[in-house]
Amino acid sequence: MRFSLLQQKEVIEAGNGRFIGFVVDAEVSKETGYVTAFLIAEPRKYLGFFKGEESVRKVYMKDVLVVGKDVILVKALS
Repeated sequence: MRFSLLQQKEVIEAGNGRFIGFVVDAEVSKETGYVTAFLIAEPRKYLGFFKGEESVRKVYMKDVLVVGKDVILVKALS
């Protein structure tokens, strides 16, 4: 799968169905070349009126349950 297609999928917490955000980047292991984590941009609050730093959350591959047609389901995040 191309990374550009992955970026178009919504990331959803499987436990409660909460929308987390969209994939903006990936962390890749230097040794193996495999993706170890996705960096997720959290949705902005207040319709983007406060355009400060975009908060980014790291989701490790062990927490990814399924990469579906439209969404990426992940375990409950803390």
